[in-house]
Amino acid sequence: MSGLGRVKLRHLQCLVAIAAHRHMGRAAESLCISQPAISKTLTELESLLDTALVVRSRRGAALTEKGLVLLGYAGSSLRTLREGLDQISSAVRSDVVTIAIGTLPTVASTVVPRAVQLFKQSWPAARLSVRAGVNADLLALLKRGELDLVLGRLAEPAEMQGLSYEHFYEEELVLVARPGHPLAVGHQVEPAAVLAYPMVIAPVGTAIRHSVDLFFLRHGLGIGRDTVETVSDTFSRAYVCSSQAVWVIAIGVVEEDLRTGRLVRLPCVALNTRASVGLTLRSDVVPSRAVRALLDSVRQVAAQRAAGARPS
Repeated sequence: MSGLGRVKLRHLQCLVAIAAHRHMGRAAESLCISQPAISKTLTELESLLDTALVVRSRRGAALTEKGLVLLGYAGSSLRTLREGLDQISSAVRSDVVTIAIGTLPTVASTVVPRAVQLFKQSWPAARLSVRAGVNADLLALLKRGELDLVLGRLAEPAEMQGLSYEHFYEEELVLVARPGHPLAVGHQVEPAAVLAYPMVIAPVGTAIRHSVDLFFLRHGLGIGRDTVETVSDTFSRAYVCSSQAVWVIAIGVVEEDLRTGRLVRLPCVALNTRASVGLTLRSDVVPSRAVRALLDSVRQVAAQRAAGARPS
């Protein structure tokens, strides 16, 4: 790779745009250039590095294995450069930075709000972007450099290449329903009884869904047909409160609902599944001063939560 010294900023921007849009034309539009121009830029980059980075087809454009490796470094490099330019720009205060946070819904409603409040006491001008989603999607964005950190679950070993994970605490899964639900009668609920009602569960491929599937399999049961799969806590809450549905969810998402009585926890003693909640970072990136300050706030709030009592 003797051409490494001739790689320009526009080459990296081209690669990141193609990865984001998976289409040469749309990537060109996002950069305000023509499609022939972005094709030429990509060809230059591949020639400089003497390797194929993108495979084009009728369905669009996909990065090769080497393209994905370079993407991780290109994305984080562009973010770091933008942060540096912001800090030296005369039009922006020197303490203004942008931090992109990825979070699962369970952490978005518990640790993240309090950590942001604590962080803002020292960094009031910092701009924060909080993106909620499923763990796999968030980790993909982290690897591409579009996120600075992810608060969520520990992924499978194959997904953790180039990443580091710091465990904070374990969170239990609970069954919840609206007040007055037929199963909310005080005695222990058997797993088979749950399947007699509609269920709201996380989609296949998420850590929660894996735990739910294992729970029912241990009792010789499978997920019923009358289910809604979603990661939207807003939809799930509204649907469960207006129906006979039962929601299987991490307790952090519904803590406030249980406290106020909007939802009730069903006493299913067999559901003792717990999942790790923690912090994922890229192992090849040194966090900026602002990110380190945010991480300190996150760790402090997570430690308080780990030591605190859980609602019943």
